[in-house]
Amino acid sequence: MRSGSLISGLIFSGAFALIGCSSSDGGDGSGVGNASAFEGIYQVTAASENTSGCTPGTSTLSQLRDQFFVITGSELFGQKYVVLNSCSSVSDCQAKRAAQLANQGYQIEYTYTLSNSTNSTTLNGFVATTGTSQGTQCVGRTYADHLLTVAADHSVHLESRTKKLADQPQDDGFCVVEPAKSKQEAAGKECSSLAVLDGSFVQAN
Repeated sequence: MRSGSLISGLIFSGAFALIGCSSSDGGDGSGVGNASAFEGIYQVTAASENTSGCTPGTSTLSQLRDQFFVITGSELFGQKYVVLNSCSSVSDCQAKRAAQLANQGYQIEYTYTLSNSTNSTTLNGFVATTGTSQGTQCVGRTYADHLLTVAADHSVHLESRTKKLADQPQDDGFCVVEPAKSKQEAAGKECSSLAVLDGSFVQAN
């Protein structure tokens, strides 16, 4: 998984998550109108990743340290969105949710942000990365689309498809990302990897 993905040991704060939503997970401005349909604490029932294509990959469930996740609705500048954060237990999920809402630091293994509602059972989001500096170039740039669906039994299914973007020159010595341009660039490219996550509903937040 990517960023939306496996981010082992990363410390987030609520403020950081908000910045990430607006700068590299911007969506189309419509926002999430039905966050309550997705919110809650879930136990992971399946996880897989294919790093060489977009067909279902090998199970990664046994490799996950965090076997639960919490889905929380948030808002920034009037834009409503949903964050999925990993956690190790029900109590840890409750603590992560509280930290996110209070803009306090918290540690996660994986996270995804969904910024738009497709319909009453489907959310979408994306993340575009800057890549890393190599000489005067920014290499390893990526763009990932996230799709989260909720079933009648309140279980959820997430798919994250990543595309590799071409290297680009640095901007005044820095690697920067413009999500709208990354989205346009990714439109003509094939998916390079697929991460899948399933969870069964445990309880409300």
